[in-house]
Amino acid sequence: MTPLTNTTKLTQNESEALKTTAKKLCELRDFLNSCPLDENLDLRRLKTAVEQVQEIQGNLANDGSLIACVLARQFLQRRFEIPAFDAAAKPQGAPGLDVDVLTSSQKRIIGEIKTTVPYERNRRDLGANQKATFIKDFEKLEGKEAPHKFFFVTNPLTHEVVSVRYGKRLRDGNIELVLLGGGEVSLIKS
Repeated sequence: MTPLTNTTKLTQNESEALKTTAKKLCELRDFLNSCPLDENLDLRRLKTAVEQVQEIQGNLANDGSLIACVLARQFLQRRFEIPAFDAAAKPQGAPGLDVDVLTSSQKRIIGEIKTTVPYERNRRDLGANQKATFIKDFEKLEGKEAPHKFFFVTNPLTHEVVSVRYGKRLRDGNIELVLLGGGEVSLIKS
């Protein structure tokens, strides 16, 4: 397995969590490559295979969220002077802001992170539950005092949808939209 490429060093917690994620994906790959399925749709085999995949993957959404948190930390550390912080210290899904840190000059940076892929078939908007969650996160950011507010997304289509559908709201709230992934960042700011 090739090492993860980083622009900033991983903390020990981040490194251990990401290694666990990589191991999980390798186990999933190995299982699927050896999976005794064919097009005959044997229900028992299908049921067993699905259960095994679920057992291996665990809560894969939390793994995706952790990766996004590390990418957000790396982005913030490239842009601001921020003392080291551990993106893996807060459990994924825990209440509160996804990002809440101070710069070296004591300026607050807050952010919410979404790994969401638009649900709607036409892919021009978010699904109803996704919209509700996004609106709640926008409100959370709007209701807090901080000179730097970010709404991070990891999916290019989500970035496009948020830019088109909610860009004005983010600009009005002085919230920057950031597309994380592959080291590339896309910013929208008023």
